[in-house]
Amino acid sequence: MEKTPFFKTDCPSCGAPVEAYSATAVTLVCGHCHSMLVVRKGKKKSGSIVSYSERDSALLEDFSPLQIGTRGVFAHRNFTLIGRLQVHYDVGVWNEWYALFDDGLTGWLSEVGDLYAMTCEASGKAKGLPTTFESVRLGQSSFELDGKTFVVSDARTIHYCNTDAQGELPFNLTAKKATGKVCDFRCGKLFLTIDFTVSPLTIYLGRVVSLNSLKLENLRSDDEIQASAGRLKGEIHAEACPNCGASVHWPSGVTSFFLCSSCGSSLNTTKDTVELMKENTARQAQQNLFTLDIGTIGRLNDTEYRVIGAVQYAEIPFGSITRNYVVKEERFGKWTEYLLYNTQQGFAWLVESGNSWRFSETLQAWPEFDVNGNPIDEEVVDRYGGRVETAAGAFYWCVKSGDLIDYTEYRSATDYSDNSRLCAEQGKDETVWSRSKPIPYSQMRKAFDLPRDSVGAFGLWLTNEERRPEDRDDRIRAFATLILIVINLPAWLSPDLLSFEGIGVSLFALVWIWIAERFKDDDDYEEERGVMILGFFFMIFIATLFNYVSVDEGDSSYSGSGYSGYSGGHK
Repeated sequence: MEKTPFFKTDCPSCGAPVEAYSATAVTLVCGHCHSMLVVRKGKKKSGSIVSYSERDSALLEDFSPLQIGTRGVFAHRNFTLIGRLQVHYDVGVWNEWYALFDDGLTGWLSEVGDLYAMTCEASGKAKGLPTTFESVRLGQSSFELDGKTFVVSDARTIHYCNTDAQGELPFNLTAKKATGKVCDFRCGKLFLTIDFTVSPLTIYLGRVVSLNSLKLENLRSDDEIQASAGRLKGEIHAEACPNCGASVHWPSGVTSFFLCSSCGSSLNTTKDTVELMKENTARQAQQNLFTLDIGTIGRLNDTEYRVIGAVQYAEIPFGSITRNYVVKEERFGKWTEYLLYNTQQGFAWLVESGNSWRFSETLQAWPEFDVNGNPIDEEVVDRYGGRVETAAGAFYWCVKSGDLIDYTEYRSATDYSDNSRLCAEQGKDETVWSRSKPIPYSQMRKAFDLPRDSVGAFGLWLTNEERRPEDRDDRIRAFATLILIVINLPAWLSPDLLSFEGIGVSLFALVWIWIAERFKDDDDYEEERGVMILGFFFMIFIATLFNYVSVDEGDSSYSGSGYSGYSGGHK
């Protein structure tokens, strides 16, 4: 259904017709010359006055399928997109689409990469809501709305001088010092946004959505996107690094930043061409840094992924990052994360730690939390920090050496057969939740044509890094049993060596190997695990002594002579 404009006027810059569909419009952008216009209420019956702000708006081509005039349905209400705010910030770009519903109310459709969320003004009463932006603590602040607990997920200051616009918006973008202090809160699939610079505080509540669920019409077609951008979203684009000349490749429209794997320079790809952000003269050979090369294609979970980025982290103590304070770093180890991309499935991660691999995906729907702030039916298994040591390839945020992240890992508290891990990753400005599952090395070798590593694979099987404490290291217990049997079997089968003492000690060692520490609490078991494993091999040594050495002494006394029953050279 065609909408009737609230008012019409001519652009004071170029004379082209300009229309406003919402009574709340404050900023208009001319669709012909892109001039940013300010709408002011005239005196008495003079209506609305449109003036040129002396600022132009040049939207970044970001391959979005949405456009002004796109129609859809949310919560059984029809809406039309009438405006667009494109926000540039320190780690990327995102779109806020201004939606006008048929009943006259408005809302916002957020578009960040492949994540979409629709929000509308909420009428419920909030309990425990932070009163100022400065009082918000990432990963800690929360409040209740309509009986649901919302936890802060993102807190940023937006400078509107770094934004561009299209269509109409309900606020003035032309003031040079205009800023927005915006916090996002999450609860399951629910999504909540507050701008603390607006008085009184207005809460926008909605949920994470998919484009299909909105039943959208009048989207941009692939041909329209390709005609305006020169290529389609996800299509691999290649250029030369402006610093060193090496070839760099990235998927169009899905990443904002690229780190050259040859010289390490930071490149901006938001305009679909590489621009040098920060030069780096350190040349490093990519093949010596990462197991998977940038650009490698592999097939996992029946999906073909391309490796577009890689980050190597150093493990440091948990709590190394807070809002404004970094504690003294202390490195414990390293791991590598590979960013994967598929045009249909979007982004995923591969995590390489030692000989183990895990496949991880970011959760669009957050877990629900208990009164202590932990996910329901999950228990903490590890807390640690990470510092970016080096990175290469394309990313949807600006990754820099020295970036800090705190990790908290959880496992199911009710289903011990579930070996997936839930992880909260807290950075300086946002918290992200992900879920990962282990991938056998054999599957990784087949997917990415990795070399066969028999020793490493056996070591991984033996140590069983994906074990659960309640398994009580059954694999290594079985391996210790096998060693004891193989070493002592000749003594048990030999009439000359067989002794009741040796058999008795061997049986005791077998029983001890299988029951040692098995009935302790998980935390106590983990603390004493290393000593217990050493104890396995000590018991094997003692049993071997009784089977081979002590028997010799018994035979010497039985002979009734002053020399051993096994004379030199004839054992």
